[in-house]
Amino acid sequence: MGEHKQRSYTARGADTRRRIRATAMELFRDREYGDVTVSELAEAAGEYPNQITYHFGSKDALYIDAAFGLLLRDTERLRKAGQRASTPDTLRAVLARTALTMPSTTAIVSALALARGNSAVQPSIESSLSLLFRQSERFLERVQEERGWTTDQDLGRAVKTFWSAAFGAVLISQAGYPGGPSSVDVAATLSFRPADEG
Repeated sequence: MGEHKQRSYTARGADTRRRIRATAMELFRDREYGDVTVSELAEAAGEYPNQITYHFGSKDALYIDAAFGLLLRDTERLRKAGQRASTPDTLRAVLARTALTMPSTTAIVSALALARGNSAVQPSIESSLSLLFRQSERFLERVQEERGWTTDQDLGRAVKTFWSAAFGAVLISQAGYPGGPSSVDVAATLSFRPADEG
């Protein structure tokens, strides 16, 4: 295969993968994993079902990819909400409330459940969570610097604790525990204060 043909083939493959992923994000945004079939995904993306397997390996892997895509897109809501917060307490409350009410948080909980015991998708879960944690940590570092706030926490650990608490709260709610996610104090996982209070 010539170099030009190889580039063209690679570009078409990347385009197909993007189209399938975008379609999956659209379908899984408001629907659960079991409510969407591979045939439906393929048809909506204008592809054959075998293209899902070829590009993503399985429906599980595609769902996980789409769920994290939705969450990373929704983190823009978190950033905007956090930027409007004028006090550390407001920031903590707004971030917790927003994270718990984003539909993508529910999708991530389902994605993590699918990944349990599935070694084929573990690398995707690991890289996606690492990206989420890095972006969240950078955001908090920026807020802290801009506002002149301080914290005794290790921000990397705080971010992991925050997201673990948010995912856990949604999971407990899905399991039928009374009170819903709001009964878990996710905001308490973050601790900032004005520097002059240090």
